[in-house]
Amino acid sequence: MHQKIRFYLRYHTRYGQEVYLLGNIPVLGNDVPRQACHLHWLHHDWWGIDIDIPGGDAFTLQYQYFIRELEEVTWEGGVREIQITPGLHRELIFTDTWTPAGAPEQAWMTAPFTRVFFNREIQVIPDILTATHIFRVQAPLLDASHTICLLGSSPSLQRWDTGQPVLLQPDAHGWFTAALTLSATDVPLQYKYGVYNLTTRQFLEYENGGNRELHTVAVAGRQVILHDGFVRKDYPQWKGTGVAVPVFSLRSSEGFGAGEFADLAPLARWAQQSGLQLIQLLPVNDTTNTRTWRDSYPYAAISAYALHPLYIRLQLVGTLPATHPLQRQFHSLRQWLNDLPAMDYETVTTFKMAYLKALFEAQGEQLQTRDYWHWFAGNEHWLLPYAIFCHLRDKYQTSDFSQWKEHNVYDYTAISKYVIADPAAAETAHFHFFLQYHLHKQLSAAVKEAHSYGIALKGDIPIGVSRYSVDAWMYPSLFHLDMQAGAPPDSFTAEGQNWGFPTYNWKAMSADGYEWWQQRLRYMSVYFDAFRIDHILGFFRIWQIPAGAVQGLLGYFHPAIPVSREEFVQRGVDFDEKRYCSPWITDDVLDAAFGNYAGIMKDTYLQPLDNGGYELLPAYNTQRKVRGCQLPEAVESALFQLLADVLLIKVVTDGRTAYHPRYDLMSTASFAALDAHTQEQLRALYHSYFYVRQESCWRKEAMHKLPLIRRATRMLICGEDLGMVPHCVPGVMKEQGILSLEVQRMPKDTGITFADINKAPYLSVLTPATHDMSTLRGWWQEDAAISRQYYRQVLQHAQPAPPRAGSDIVREIITQHLQTNAMWRIFQIQDLLTAAGYVPALHPDEERINIPAISQYYWKYRIGEEISAYTLKIEEGILQGKDKK
Repeated sequence: MHQKIRFYLRYHTRYGQEVYLLGNIPVLGNDVPRQACHLHWLHHDWWGIDIDIPGGDAFTLQYQYFIRELEEVTWEGGVREIQITPGLHRELIFTDTWTPAGAPEQAWMTAPFTRVFFNREIQVIPDILTATHIFRVQAPLLDASHTICLLGSSPSLQRWDTGQPVLLQPDAHGWFTAALTLSATDVPLQYKYGVYNLTTRQFLEYENGGNRELHTVAVAGRQVILHDGFVRKDYPQWKGTGVAVPVFSLRSSEGFGAGEFADLAPLARWAQQSGLQLIQLLPVNDTTNTRTWRDSYPYAAISAYALHPLYIRLQLVGTLPATHPLQRQFHSLRQWLNDLPAMDYETVTTFKMAYLKALFEAQGEQLQTRDYWHWFAGNEHWLLPYAIFCHLRDKYQTSDFSQWKEHNVYDYTAISKYVIADPAAAETAHFHFFLQYHLHKQLSAAVKEAHSYGIALKGDIPIGVSRYSVDAWMYPSLFHLDMQAGAPPDSFTAEGQNWGFPTYNWKAMSADGYEWWQQRLRYMSVYFDAFRIDHILGFFRIWQIPAGAVQGLLGYFHPAIPVSREEFVQRGVDFDEKRYCSPWITDDVLDAAFGNYAGIMKDTYLQPLDNGGYELLPAYNTQRKVRGCQLPEAVESALFQLLADVLLIKVVTDGRTAYHPRYDLMSTASFAALDAHTQEQLRALYHSYFYVRQESCWRKEAMHKLPLIRRATRMLICGEDLGMVPHCVPGVMKEQGILSLEVQRMPKDTGITFADINKAPYLSVLTPATHDMSTLRGWWQEDAAISRQYYRQVLQHAQPAPPRAGSDIVREIITQHLQTNAMWRIFQIQDLLTAAGYVPALHPDEERINIPAISQYYWKYRIGEEISAYTLKIEEGILQGKDKK
């Protein structure tokens, strides 16, 4: 038996706009936008579509509207969810209200608010199956003692009697709902929502604006569901404060040389006592690649799902017998590691893995519980590949799966048989199941306790995954494995950044509606209420670096409209590919770079050309080859500089050649050697490429990706939009309701030293510093002239600036941030502790979490003491702390 569903949407379109409906059932596109259902224009502002669904089991229908106008796509804010029981009604009618994605109300309907700050007990809606009409409306930021009520012109709606309103109940999908039978009610029916105090049993106020109208009469066998958007009321601009800290940086006597998931509970308690509402973490995924300190880099995950064993608390898993060698050294080693000023990554992880393997051998049989198998069934799709990846990585002593003698190409059937046939593989797989299960239990317990304190957790999702990862092994078609992601030169590093991640094949990912991303985020939402998109610019375009390059300087934007040979011709430039795309090496260049050593460089690394110049010998003609030769650092650096002295990056894709201007090509010796006319034309092409021609392309790219990412979960999304930001980025983020990142010392407007934080948009995260920057103490000492300017101009002090920033100055800076309009003000834990009176004796540079200019950086910072000893209080936008004596 089929069931008819009719969708009606009220939306005022202009000529050329078409409305589409996307849902999680086949007839609505199975969540793939190109398969979405096209609505018909009915009359005035109404669009609609009729669909049939087959009989079957009850399911949750999820759907969302979007507008297409030529290549522009505009998505509404939320995804509607409602339980459908096929066959219960002959016909369902949905009458929907469009809600903009960028409205602040949408942000207030995300998980931090609905799951933590304004969490409400879910109620069973009476008569929901038999009612003729279901009214659904959203009302964020509503006090727990209040609910939404409904009044109207019919007897069923109390004829506007505020003494007896219809009370709505919160449902499981974030809506206030009432199910009514309006069989004898004439239409149009006038109605309106209001606010009701459950404690005093009093009607408080009607919503703003005119009456709403219901036009669909009750008919036997039909149910009408009205999605009325948001209650129209004056909402306060809710603002919150958070602390940013990597898990590994936490310190406690119960930990084992590094912060652990279990440390998040006391941190949450401290945050609550301090007046904070959120804890922001760095990525917590497994990064075990080399088994050295280089794996401390948290943004190079080997799995988009697996949690890092570093964060497990051993004693919560179990305890070995007192006579066991590992147990005999447990307490003394823990004390020694905990006393270290920084994390010893290799010692901590080596001991933990050895201890966990011993526990597994002793406790493995005890794992067979109902809870374990329930968890395993929901996660097997990533658990088994991850476990076998780890087994093969250890067996062949490399994560580079292309070097494995077997299973170097992923095949689920083959690895399933492998686990059955190979006892060693089976043992390793079950160990990793055991390990991930306990990590899941410990993080889940920490999340639950944080929520009990009213503290939300914000995760961090890296823009990439490791080149040698489970994901790249399983889904090679989703990545450009011959490319590297990074960033162009900036204030952090003059050579640019090369993160080593493969770039995404977005075209392949779009085929199933970016399901890889959606699954990744759905899993993340099990633990986190909000997340930070690391380098959100990567959804607009990525800085793509060819495999032969090491420095980010030799990258180019992808996608991008390249510079063509014809453009040079049109500008009167005699285009010579070899001249423009090859390093410019002459005697003058060599003499300037190497002086008396120029001759040795020529004889060892170069060969002459017919034009009097030189080129690198084949063994040294890419930066990657040079890096592989393990030359002295000074020689490697010199050869890198020669290889980077090009004007254009030549890219051949599917037999087609494209040219991209090298970043800052005007600083090269190659550019200096050109005639004045050619230099002028190259400058114009460079400006067009970097600042003009790409905007429409990049906006379109983001608008095809971000709405699909956004609809995957109800987590609040914050974007890290620092660096070389295209002009289209702020508009797209605002349209999608994605919070921007605002940093006072990194203004987004040109020509100023400090951003005016009082102009930060409401939908933003404001911070004095990120984990990639120095602390406030460190920044104060980096440049005395900048500190003096800040002291006079921003803090508005007339007296000379102190040489160091103590607790008073840090408190003053934080207080200024607290008094701004930004929704979130988030501070590094080092700065909050300084403001609370803890000023450690160590140099501020040792408090840094990361230095982006150092490509191989050891992420090992730990706070100096347990935070429970230091109190601070944020009240009414003012930070109060007590200097440590």
